[in-house]
Amino acid sequence: MKKVISTILGILFVIIVICGVFVCTYVFNEPSHDRNTDSRQLILGYWTDEDDDIRFYFDQSGEFKIVKASDESHIYAQGYFKINEDAGKIKMMVMPNKERDASFDMGEKLKMFTEITYRNLDSEEPNYNKGWTFLTDKQRKEIMEAPSSCKFIMSNADETVYNCERTRTIRDFNGDEQSEQRMDQGGFK
Repeated sequence: MKKVISTILGILFVIIVICGVFVCTYVFNEPSHDRNTDSRQLILGYWTDEDDDIRFYFDQSGEFKIVKASDESHIYAQGYFKINEDAGKIKMMVMPNKERDASFDMGEKLKMFTEITYRNLDSEEPNYNKGWTFLTDKQRKEIMEAPSSCKFIMSNADETVYNCERTRTIRDFNGDEQSEQRMDQGGFK
């Protein structure tokens, strides 16, 4: 009897460890911040499809949120993501315990995991070889207002396609909450 119980507990322990490692690869994975990578382009701002009234946020820390563009308090899903640039896919772990609209079909597998395929990621961002601090106001404005577009294909039954455009803020560019206040106080508006 002891041998059976110890075998069951051993198998249970192995399953918990494997699941823990799998979940931690999402939770502790940060997207690449390197220049000229898809990951960096995807995290620098939020992506909106005005026609389908949807907005995608991909945070620099590896968290995502999908909301209704006209009412951002209406959350379709949120959780953690990682980007596979070779395949052009965003792998997502949807947190079921977070506030969300469960009627929105994301094509989840095992009630937690889904993928979004991205195609035609295009950004016309000027490439200045100096830091944000050393740019003129005109150069900063060019960077912030550079047109960017991407097609997101949801892995659900309909393979819903969202044609999104990116909007950027100082916070998204610098990656912290206080950056807009510092910019306003420093005279950079």
